[in-house]
Amino acid sequence: MSVTRSDISYVKPVSVTDTTANGGRAGYSAITNRQKHNLFPRVTRPERIDGKTRYRKLFLWNKNSSGETAASVLSYLIFPSPAGDRFYIAAGTQSDTQNDLNSSYNWAGGGSLNSAITAGAQQITILFENNDFYIDNGQVIVINSHILTSQTMDSDVKAFDSVYYNGSKWIKQTPSDTEDEDMYPYGTYLGSNKVFCYNTNGNLEYLTSQNNSYTAEVIGAGTGSQVTFAGTLTHTPVKQSTVVVKYTIGSVNYQATTNSSGTISGTSISSGTISNAGVFSITFSSAPDNSTNVTADYTEQSWSWSGNVLTVKTVEQVANSYSTSGTYCAVGLSLGDIKTSTDNKSISGSGTFDLTKLTLDNEGTIEDTWTFTFTSATAFTCSGTYAGSVGTGSINSTFTPNNANVGKKYFSVPTNAWGGTWATNDTLQFKTHPSKSALWLKEVVPAGTSAYSENGVCMELYVE
Repeated sequence: MSVTRSDISYVKPVSVTDTTANGGRAGYSAITNRQKHNLFPRVTRPERIDGKTRYRKLFLWNKNSSGETAASVLSYLIFPSPAGDRFYIAAGTQSDTQNDLNSSYNWAGGGSLNSAITAGAQQITILFENNDFYIDNGQVIVINSHILTSQTMDSDVKAFDSVYYNGSKWIKQTPSDTEDEDMYPYGTYLGSNKVFCYNTNGNLEYLTSQNNSYTAEVIGAGTGSQVTFAGTLTHTPVKQSTVVVKYTIGSVNYQATTNSSGTISGTSISSGTISNAGVFSITFSSAPDNSTNVTADYTEQSWSWSGNVLTVKTVEQVANSYSTSGTYCAVGLSLGDIKTSTDNKSISGSGTFDLTKLTLDNEGTIEDTWTFTFTSATAFTCSGTYAGSVGTGSINSTFTPNNANVGKKYFSVPTNAWGGTWATNDTLQFKTHPSKSALWLKEVVPAGTSAYSENGVCMELYVE
């Protein structure tokens, strides 16, 4: 049995505030699809006037009752906010808070296709709302043309309502089965007579941004006296931090490295820079040996910005042709496999424990550190750092503490997991990790943003 749409839920973290404590571990409060202000609050008039940046964390929960893995999960924002604000998405951890958000978080997003694409192309241009969205080599790029334009809507339909096409117009209606959400004749109204709906006329593709590396490109010939070398690398733009310059001085081989700003540093290098455009200049304090080459290893940057337009080169050829009308693109966040796991076993005493015998539960297992403290040679107490005491047990019977929040087990320990000799005050400790993946959303409201009553954000999920 594979993971289905109905197995996937979104829940809020334990703290939902505008403080640095915002976020943290997963809670149990569900985030209902298409329900306004269920995650982000209303933007107030003062916030629109002065500007506001707000963060909210959520957890993608794989609740498959058979313990199946949600494999190779991608999450992305395919449709930009129709209002004057903009939204970003980044991967989080099981316990991070707003206070932990720093420059290492990659804030991705989506935009509209800027130029039509012909099948077979390996370059895409996307119009974003700003040029500070995350993109890098080796990223998944999504193209989706399942947005229907110029649609006829019933008078009571509002943006981000679930809708149904009755043969002449779209009416407000929710499908009875979650598997039918956004599958024609059902869809989501996006405002401005646009409907997000998977239909036979649209296409959906997942591509990968290029990540081409080059080695030993000759950038200068040593003469024994020449100390300055300048030029332009062949494959541009260049990821500056990947550039490694190799050279020989006094019959000794050296290599210099480059930081993200393009500064080249190394033995006998007085100064050195390389730009994103591949233009370099290096001055040595001692000249490279005669009849030796100065070379560069580097990685080509697969993307570039021109204003708010992002151009991306892709590994794969685009399979279909796309017009700019009704086509949107996004940078996907790879979340990996969403499944339960356990690790960090530690034991004090002579007993043994086989962690592979432990069974977990997609609904009941949480992020916690569990401590078993023996009260005799066979009996123990068990508590979690966050869950607290979950009861007592014995190595002679299966121990299955219950997560009362969902009526499922935290985990189950069979008798054959225990071995060796246990004694009073011995301890066993291990960690469990839930079948959840953490995401952060960021809303940026620029100062002077106009009021917009029917705002929302469209986030898609891909599971293999």
